[in-house]
Amino acid sequence: MARQRIIYFLALVGCVVFYMAYQLWFAWVLLQVMVFFPLLSLLLSLPAILRLRMELEVEPVMSMGSTERIQLNVSSKLPLPPYNGKIRITKAMTGERWQLKSNAQIPTDHCGKLYVEPHKPGVCDYLGLFRFRVRKVARQTVLVLPNPVEVEIPPDLSRHLMQRWRPKPGGGYGENYELRQFHPGDNLNKIHWKLSAKVDELMIREPMEPVRGLMLLTMDLNGTAAELDTKFGQLLWLSRWLLEREVAFDLRVLTANGIEGWTIRDKEEMDKCLQTLLGTPLAKEGSIREQVFQATWRHHIGGEQNEG
Repeated sequence: MARQRIIYFLALVGCVVFYMAYQLWFAWVLLQVMVFFPLLSLLLSLPAILRLRMELEVEPVMSMGSTERIQLNVSSKLPLPPYNGKIRITKAMTGERWQLKSNAQIPTDHCGKLYVEPHKPGVCDYLGLFRFRVRKVARQTVLVLPNPVEVEIPPDLSRHLMQRWRPKPGGGYGENYELRQFHPGDNLNKIHWKLSAKVDELMIREPMEPVRGLMLLTMDLNGTAAELDTKFGQLLWLSRWLLEREVAFDLRVLTANGIEGWTIRDKEEMDKCLQTLLGTPLAKEGSIREQVFQATWRHHIGGEQNEG
């Protein structure tokens, strides 16, 4: 826009000099046209400026190392006036920022949540002399997911995966159950009538539920970008390993907000937890490793391969 203004200023000065030198009616008309031409351009440009829409086009979820690009799309029902604006990307965990041009590649070297938004987007009149800010451009969120990092399973984990069963409080449906003799006070709805008829004795079907001690994972949300990649990769791999064996667990993480916790029972809960952690600011100091928790089994996720 500065270039267009310089050209217009030089043209205006030339018209003034031309009029002062020759005092012709043609020079006067030319000077008037040059003076009012920017206002005419502005009036003609306003409908297109008011109808102009900007939006960001980017994949919301991608993996580390992907080569996806971000596009700033501009549209209007009228001929497009000149526009400009770069794209600003902010990493939620660290506050690190990048400024990119449209159709640039997303920085996916490390995992994390990225906030993507136009940086001072503007639109000009057709001559490029007047500039206006473009507002109400929706910010986009991009999740760069970690790659799983295999963890050497601690030798004491296998015995904690074994579970015992207990009668389900309140009864109801249960995938597992045990058969026993009817005792006074038992719910009549539990009676297994077919079996009772065979053995000539009242038998009931008791719903059972699994009982397992608290399985706990802990992690410090700090370190270098490479260390965080390893931590999140280990967390992703180990959580999948446990959930594939239908083992629920608790997760405790030291963040900038203190110690935060989640109970993970299935893949959907783990995905939500991971999305939250990828956008949580890093802890500035301290470690959760020394904290005491009442858990049957605990594993601390560090920043080194197979560290625990």
